[in-house]
Amino acid sequence: MYPPGDEQTRQNVAVGAIIVSSLLGMACVSLRVYTRAYVFRNMGNEDWTMILAAVLTMVLASLFLVSLKKYNMGFSGISLTMEKSVESAKLGLAVIAVYKTIVTLIKASILMIYLRLSVTKAFAWLCKGSIYLLFTYQAIVLIIIPLECIPLRKMWDFTGTVPGHCIDTATFYYITSAFHIIMDMWILLLPYRLIFSIPRPTREKIAVYAVFGLGAFGTLCSIIRFHFLVVALHSMDPYYDALGLHVWSMTEVNVGIICASIPTLRPLLSRAQRTRTKHALNIPEKSETPLPSPSSSKRGGLLQAKEMFITLGTLTAGTFRGTNASSVYSDEEWNDEKPPPVPPKDMRAPPRMAMPDMAYRKL
Repeated sequence: MYPPGDEQTRQNVAVGAIIVSSLLGMACVSLRVYTRAYVFRNMGNEDWTMILAAVLTMVLASLFLVSLKKYNMGFSGISLTMEKSVESAKLGLAVIAVYKTIVTLIKASILMIYLRLSVTKAFAWLCKGSIYLLFTYQAIVLIIIPLECIPLRKMWDFTGTVPGHCIDTATFYYITSAFHIIMDMWILLLPYRLIFSIPRPTREKIAVYAVFGLGAFGTLCSIIRFHFLVVALHSMDPYYDALGLHVWSMTEVNVGIICASIPTLRPLLSRAQRTRTKHALNIPEKSETPLPSPSSSKRGGLLQAKEMFITLGTLTAGTFRGTNASSVYSDEEWNDEKPPPVPPKDMRAPPRMAMPDMAYRKL
Protein backbone atom coordinates (compact mmCIF):
# COMPACT_ATOMS: atom_id res chain seq x y z
CA MET A 1 0.00 0.00 0.00
CA TYR A 2 1.03 3.58 -0.61
CA PRO A 3 0.88 6.53 1.83
CA PRO A 4 -2.58 8.12 2.14
CA GLY A 5 -3.13 10.78 -0.49
CA ASP A 6 0.03 9.82 -2.41
CA GLU A 7 -1.82 8.44 -5.42
CA GLN A 8 -4.13 11.45 -5.74
CA THR A 9 -1.24 13.90 -5.38
CA ARG A 10 0.77 12.17 -8.08
CA GLN A 11 -2.24 12.16 -10.38
CA ASN A 12 -2.89 15.87 -9.83
CA VAL A 13 0.74 16.70 -10.63
CA ALA A 14 0.52 14.59 -13.80
CA VAL A 15 -2.66 16.37 -14.94
CA GLY A 16 -1.01 19.75 -14.41
CA ALA A 17 2.14 18.72 -16.31
CA ILE A 18 0.13 17.40 -19.25
CA ILE A 19 -2.02 20.54 -19.50
CA VAL A 20 0.88 23.02 -19.15
CA SER A 21 3.16 21.25 -21.64
CA SER A 22 0.30 20.95 -24.15
CA LEU A 23 -0.55 24.66 -23.87
CA LEU A 24 3.08 25.62 -24.44
CA GLY A 25 3.34 23.35 -27.46
CA MET A 26 0.11 24.65 -28.99
CA ALA A 27 1.18 28.25 -28.38
CA CYS A 28 4.41 27.68 -30.33
CA VAL A 29 2.56 26.05 -33.21
CA SER A 30 0.03 28.89 -33.30
CA LEU A 31 2.79 31.51 -33.46
CA ARG A 32 4.56 29.47 -36.12
CA VAL A 33 1.44 29.33 -38.27
CA TYR A 34 0.86 33.06 -37.80
CA THR A 35 4.45 33.81 -38.83
CA ARG A 36 4.47 31.54 -41.85
CA ALA A 37 0.92 32.02 -43.10
CA TYR A 38 0.15 35.65 -42.24
CA VAL A 39 3.51 37.45 -42.05
CA PHE A 40 5.30 35.68 -44.92
CA ARG A 41 2.43 33.91 -46.70
CA ASN A 42 4.78 30.99 -47.25
CA MET A 43 3.37 27.87 -45.61
CA GLY A 44 5.40 24.78 -46.42
CA ASN A 45 4.88 21.04 -46.11
CA GLU A 46 6.80 21.11 -42.83
CA ASP A 47 4.27 23.57 -41.38
CA TRP A 48 1.24 21.49 -42.38
CA THR A 49 2.93 18.39 -40.98
CA MET A 50 3.51 20.17 -37.67
CA ILE A 51 -0.13 21.32 -37.58
CA LEU A 52 -1.23 17.70 -37.94
CA ALA A 53 1.18 16.71 -35.15
CA ALA A 54 -0.29 19.46 -32.95
CA VAL A 55 -3.86 18.28 -33.56
CA LEU A 56 -2.91 14.71 -32.66
CA THR A 57 -1.09 16.01 -29.58
CA MET A 58 -4.36 17.46 -28.31
CA VAL A 59 -5.99 14.10 -29.00
CA LEU A 60 -3.22 12.37 -27.04
CA ALA A 61 -3.60 14.79 -24.13
CA SER A 62 -7.34 14.09 -24.06
CA LEU A 63 -6.72 10.33 -23.99
CA PHE A 64 -4.27 10.71 -21.12
CA LEU A 65 -6.67 12.88 -19.13
CA VAL A 66 -9.48 10.35 -19.64
CA SER A 67 -7.14 7.57 -18.53
CA LEU A 68 -6.17 9.52 -15.42
CA LYS A 69 -9.51 10.90 -14.29
CA LYS A 70 -11.96 8.27 -15.51
CA TYR A 71 -9.97 5.06 -15.17
CA ASN A 72 -7.73 6.16 -12.25
CA MET A 73 -4.41 5.61 -14.01
CA GLY A 74 -1.69 6.31 -11.45
CA PHE A 75 -3.59 4.56 -8.66
CA SER A 76 -2.70 1.10 -7.45
CA GLY A 77 -4.15 -1.71 -9.54
CA ILE A 78 -5.59 -3.19 -6.36
CA SER A 79 -8.02 -0.28 -6.08
CA LEU A 80 -9.28 -0.61 -9.67
CA THR A 81 -12.31 -2.62 -10.68
CA MET A 82 -12.04 -5.23 -13.43
CA GLU A 83 -14.16 -3.04 -15.72
CA LYS A 84 -11.82 -0.05 -15.32
CA SER A 85 -8.76 -2.23 -15.89
CA VAL A 86 -10.20 -3.58 -19.15
CA GLU A 87 -11.23 -0.14 -20.43
CA SER A 88 -7.83 1.28 -19.50
CA ALA A 89 -6.08 -1.47 -21.47
CA LYS A 90 -8.24 -0.73 -24.53
CA LEU A 91 -7.48 2.96 -24.24
CA GLY A 92 -3.79 2.13 -24.05
CA LEU A 93 -3.83 0.82 -27.62
CA ALA A 94 -5.17 4.13 -28.92
CA VAL A 95 -2.57 6.00 -26.85
CA ILE A 96 0.29 4.01 -28.35
CA ALA A 97 -0.93 4.48 -31.94
CA VAL A 98 -1.42 8.25 -31.55
CA TYR A 99 1.86 8.76 -29.68
CA LYS A 100 3.92 6.90 -32.30
CA THR A 101 2.25 8.89 -35.09
CA ILE A 102 3.02 12.22 -33.40
CA VAL A 103 6.73 11.56 -32.91
CA THR A 104 6.97 10.42 -36.54
CA LEU A 105 5.30 13.62 -37.80
CA ILE A 106 7.56 15.85 -35.69
CA LYS A 107 10.69 14.21 -37.07
CA ALA A 108 9.30 14.36 -40.60
CA SER A 109 8.61 18.09 -40.19
CA ILE A 110 12.23 18.74 -39.17
CA LEU A 111 13.51 16.70 -42.11
CA MET A 112 11.29 18.70 -44.46
CA ILE A 113 12.99 21.87 -43.21
CA TYR A 114 16.33 20.23 -43.99
CA LEU A 115 15.01 19.36 -47.43
CA ARG A 116 14.28 23.03 -48.14
CA LEU A 117 17.89 23.79 -47.22
CA SER A 118 19.34 21.16 -49.51
CA VAL A 119 21.41 22.49 -52.40
CA THR A 120 23.14 19.20 -53.14
CA LYS A 121 21.52 16.03 -54.42
CA ALA A 122 23.23 13.90 -51.79
CA PHE A 123 21.80 15.91 -48.89
CA ALA A 124 18.33 15.97 -50.48
CA TRP A 125 18.50 12.20 -50.99
CA LEU A 126 19.42 11.64 -47.34
CA CYS A 127 16.51 13.82 -46.19
CA LYS A 128 13.99 12.11 -48.48
CA GLY A 129 15.31 8.67 -47.56
CA SER A 130 14.94 9.45 -43.85
CA ILE A 131 11.36 10.66 -44.39
CA TYR A 132 10.45 7.54 -46.36
CA LEU A 133 12.02 5.36 -43.65
CA LEU A 134 10.03 7.11 -40.92
CA PHE A 135 6.68 6.73 -42.65
CA THR A 136 7.36 3.15 -43.71
CA TYR A 137 8.30 2.20 -40.16
CA GLN A 138 5.24 4.02 -38.80
CA ALA A 139 2.97 2.09 -41.18
CA ILE A 140 4.47 -1.19 -39.96
CA VAL A 141 3.96 -0.16 -36.32
CA LEU A 142 0.31 0.76 -36.93
CA ILE A 143 -0.24 -2.65 -38.52
CA ILE A 144 1.39 -4.53 -35.63
CA ILE A 145 -0.41 -2.68 -32.79
CA PRO A 146 -3.86 -4.27 -33.35
CA LEU A 147 -2.14 -7.63 -33.97
CA GLU A 148 -0.27 -7.75 -30.66
CA CYS A 149 -2.72 -10.41 -29.56
CA ILE A 150 -4.81 -12.76 -31.67
CA PRO A 151 -7.63 -12.40 -30.89
CA LEU A 152 -7.16 -8.81 -29.75
CA ARG A 153 -9.42 -9.21 -26.69
CA LYS A 154 -6.84 -11.55 -25.20
CA MET A 155 -4.79 -8.43 -24.46
CA TRP A 156 -7.22 -7.41 -21.73
CA ASP A 157 -8.03 -10.95 -20.62
CA PHE A 158 -6.82 -10.82 -17.03
CA THR A 159 -8.45 -14.14 -16.16
CA GLY A 160 -6.60 -16.20 -18.77
CA THR A 161 -9.80 -17.73 -20.15
CA VAL A 162 -9.53 -16.42 -23.73
CA PRO A 163 -7.63 -18.80 -26.05
CA GLY A 164 -5.01 -17.30 -28.37
CA HIS A 165 -1.51 -15.92 -28.25
CA CYS A 166 0.31 -12.57 -27.97
CA ILE A 167 3.66 -11.27 -29.15
CA ASP A 168 6.35 -10.15 -26.73
CA THR A 169 4.94 -6.64 -26.24
CA ALA A 170 7.85 -5.53 -24.06
CA THR A 171 10.36 -6.24 -26.84
CA PHE A 172 8.09 -4.54 -29.38
CA TYR A 173 7.90 -1.36 -27.30
CA TYR A 174 11.64 -1.38 -26.66
CA ILE A 175 12.37 -1.64 -30.39
CA THR A 176 9.97 1.12 -31.40
CA SER A 177 11.26 3.50 -28.71
CA ALA A 178 14.90 2.75 -29.50
CA PHE A 179 14.24 3.35 -33.22
CA HIS A 180 12.96 6.87 -32.55
CA ILE A 181 15.89 7.68 -30.26
CA ILE A 182 18.29 6.59 -32.99
CA MET A 183 16.39 8.69 -35.54
CA ASP A 184 16.64 11.67 -33.20
CA MET A 185 20.41 11.34 -33.12
CA TRP A 186 20.55 10.90 -36.90
CA ILE A 187 18.51 14.07 -37.43
CA LEU A 188 20.86 15.98 -35.12
CA LEU A 189 23.93 14.85 -37.08
CA LEU A 190 22.45 15.12 -40.57
CA PRO A 191 23.03 18.88 -41.18
CA TYR A 192 26.55 18.84 -39.76
CA ARG A 193 28.35 18.77 -43.10
CA LEU A 194 25.97 21.27 -44.69
CA ILE A 195 26.47 23.84 -41.93
CA PHE A 196 30.22 23.45 -41.55
CA SER A 197 30.78 23.76 -45.30
CA ILE A 198 29.61 27.38 -45.09
CA PRO A 199 32.57 29.73 -45.59
CA ARG A 200 31.98 31.61 -42.35
CA PRO A 201 33.78 31.85 -38.99
CA THR A 202 33.55 28.80 -36.78
CA ARG A 203 31.67 30.77 -34.13
CA GLU A 204 28.82 31.48 -36.55
CA LYS A 205 28.72 27.87 -37.74
CA ILE A 206 28.42 26.66 -34.15
CA ALA A 207 25.62 29.17 -33.56
CA VAL A 208 23.67 27.83 -36.54
CA TYR A 209 24.23 24.24 -35.48
CA ALA A 210 23.03 25.13 -31.97
CA VAL A 211 19.71 26.27 -33.46
CA PHE A 212 19.32 22.96 -35.26
CA GLY A 213 20.54 21.21 -32.13
CA LEU A 214 17.53 22.29 -30.09
CA GLY A 215 16.17 18.86 -30.91
CA ALA A 216 18.67 17.46 -28.42
CA PHE A 217 16.21 18.39 -25.67
CA GLY A 218 13.61 16.19 -27.35
CA THR A 219 16.14 13.37 -27.55
CA LEU A 220 16.84 13.73 -23.82
CA CYS A 221 13.10 13.50 -23.10
CA SER A 222 12.92 10.35 -25.25
CA ILE A 223 15.69 8.74 -23.23
CA ILE A 224 13.99 9.64 -19.93
CA ARG A 225 10.70 8.28 -21.27
CA PHE A 226 12.49 5.03 -22.21
CA HIS A 227 13.58 4.68 -18.57
CA PHE A 228 9.97 5.00 -17.37
CA LEU A 229 8.90 2.52 -20.06
CA VAL A 230 11.30 -0.05 -18.62
CA VAL A 231 9.99 0.67 -15.12
CA ALA A 232 6.34 0.25 -16.18
CA LEU A 233 6.93 -2.97 -18.13
CA HIS A 234 8.77 -4.61 -15.22
CA SER A 235 6.54 -3.25 -12.47
CA MET A 236 4.47 -5.41 -10.13
CA ASP A 237 1.89 -2.59 -10.15
CA PRO A 238 1.92 -1.23 -13.75
CA TYR A 239 -1.14 0.98 -13.29
CA TYR A 240 0.67 2.90 -10.57
CA ASP A 241 4.08 3.08 -12.27
CA ALA A 242 2.72 3.90 -15.73
CA LEU A 243 1.99 7.45 -14.56
CA GLY A 244 5.56 8.56 -15.20
CA LEU A 245 5.42 7.06 -18.68
CA HIS A 246 2.29 9.08 -19.43
CA VAL A 247 3.81 12.33 -18.25
CA TRP A 248 7.08 11.92 -20.13
CA SER A 249 5.31 10.83 -23.30
CA MET A 250 3.44 14.14 -23.33
CA THR A 251 6.58 16.05 -22.34
CA GLU A 252 8.55 14.46 -25.16
CA VAL A 253 6.09 15.32 -27.93
CA ASN A 254 5.54 18.89 -26.71
CA VAL A 255 9.25 19.57 -26.27
CA GLY A 256 9.75 18.22 -29.79
CA ILE A 257 7.07 20.55 -31.15
CA ILE A 258 8.53 23.55 -29.28
CA CYS A 259 12.11 22.87 -30.39
CA ALA A 260 11.04 22.39 -34.01
CA SER A 261 8.99 25.62 -33.98
CA ILE A 262 11.25 28.06 -32.12
CA PRO A 263 13.67 28.63 -35.05
CA THR A 264 10.76 29.82 -37.23
CA LEU A 265 9.63 32.44 -34.70
CA ARG A 266 12.64 34.78 -34.73
CA PRO A 267 11.28 37.00 -37.55
CA LEU A 268 8.16 37.53 -35.45
CA LEU A 269 10.29 39.21 -32.75
CA SER A 270 12.62 41.21 -35.02
CA ARG A 271 11.52 43.77 -37.60
CA ALA A 272 14.89 43.67 -39.32
CA GLN A 273 14.70 39.90 -39.48
CA ARG A 274 11.23 40.09 -41.07
CA THR A 275 12.53 42.51 -43.70
CA ARG A 276 15.48 40.28 -44.61
CA THR A 277 13.31 37.19 -44.81
CA LYS A 278 10.71 38.92 -46.96
CA HIS A 279 13.46 40.10 -49.28
CA ALA A 280 14.80 36.57 -49.60
CA LEU A 281 11.29 35.31 -50.40
CA ASN A 282 10.57 38.17 -52.82
CA ILE A 283 7.66 39.31 -50.64
CA PRO A 284 7.15 43.09 -51.09
CA GLU A 285 6.33 45.50 -48.31
CA LYS A 286 2.93 47.16 -48.47
CA SER A 287 4.29 50.16 -50.35
CA GLU A 288 6.40 48.19 -52.80
CA THR A 289 5.68 46.39 -56.02
CA PRO A 290 6.29 42.64 -56.18
CA LEU A 291 9.79 41.60 -57.05
CA PRO A 292 10.37 39.37 -60.05
CA SER A 293 10.23 35.69 -59.26
CA PRO A 294 13.31 33.49 -59.70
CA SER A 295 13.86 32.48 -63.28
CA SER A 296 14.82 28.90 -62.62
CA SER A 297 13.94 26.13 -60.23
CA LYS A 298 17.54 25.92 -59.08
CA ARG A 299 17.62 29.58 -58.11
CA GLY A 300 14.24 29.18 -56.43
CA GLY A 301 15.57 26.33 -54.33
CA LEU A 302 18.62 28.36 -53.39
CA LEU A 303 16.42 31.26 -52.34
CA GLN A 304 14.35 28.91 -50.18
CA ALA A 305 17.53 27.67 -48.52
CA LYS A 306 18.77 31.20 -48.00
CA GLU A 307 15.41 32.23 -46.56
CA MET A 308 15.44 29.37 -44.07
CA PHE A 309 18.88 30.32 -42.80
CA ILE A 310 17.81 33.95 -42.50
CA THR A 311 14.74 32.84 -40.57
CA LEU A 312 17.00 31.00 -38.16
CA GLY A 313 18.42 34.43 -37.43
CA THR A 314 22.09 33.68 -37.69
CA LEU A 315 23.01 34.09 -41.33
CA THR A 316 22.16 36.89 -43.75
CA ALA A 317 21.63 36.88 -47.47
CA GLY A 318 25.33 37.26 -48.16
CA THR A 319 26.55 34.62 -45.76
CA PHE A 320 27.21 32.00 -48.36
CA ARG A 321 29.31 34.15 -50.66
CA GLY A 322 32.83 32.84 -50.48
CA THR A 323 35.93 32.28 -52.49
CA ASN A 324 36.62 28.72 -51.43
CA ALA A 325 36.46 26.58 -54.55
CA SER A 326 35.68 23.43 -52.58
CA SER A 327 32.50 24.87 -51.09
CA VAL A 328 29.18 23.73 -52.49
CA TYR A 329 28.04 27.35 -52.54
CA SER A 330 29.29 29.88 -55.08
CA ASP A 331 28.93 33.58 -55.79
CA GLU A 332 27.07 32.91 -58.99
CA GLU A 333 24.42 30.80 -57.26
CA TRP A 334 23.63 33.27 -54.50
CA ASN A 335 23.51 36.49 -56.52
CA ASP A 336 19.83 37.11 -57.27
CA GLU A 337 20.53 40.01 -59.61
CA LYS A 338 23.95 40.04 -61.23
CA PRO A 339 25.34 43.56 -61.64
CA PRO A 340 26.28 44.61 -65.16
CA PRO A 341 29.96 44.12 -66.02
CA VAL A 342 32.21 47.07 -65.32
CA PRO A 343 33.34 48.58 -68.63
CA PRO A 344 37.10 48.38 -69.21
CA LYS A 345 39.02 51.49 -68.45
CA ASP A 346 40.75 53.30 -71.28
CA MET A 347 44.37 52.42 -70.69
CA ARG A 348 45.69 54.94 -73.18
CA ALA A 349 47.44 57.82 -71.41
CA PRO A 350 46.42 61.37 -72.42
CA PRO A 351 48.90 63.20 -74.69
CA ARG A 352 51.60 65.01 -72.84
CA MET A 353 53.07 68.33 -73.86
CA ALA A 354 56.80 68.51 -73.81
CA MET A 355 56.72 72.27 -73.34
CA PRO A 356 53.54 73.56 -71.70
CA ASP A 357 54.58 77.20 -72.20
CA MET A 358 54.25 76.78 -76.00
CA ALA A 359 50.47 76.33 -75.64
CA TYR A 360 50.45 79.66 -73.84
CA ARG A 361 52.08 81.39 -76.75
CA LYS A 362 49.54 80.01 -79.24
CA LEU A 363 46.76 81.50 -77.17
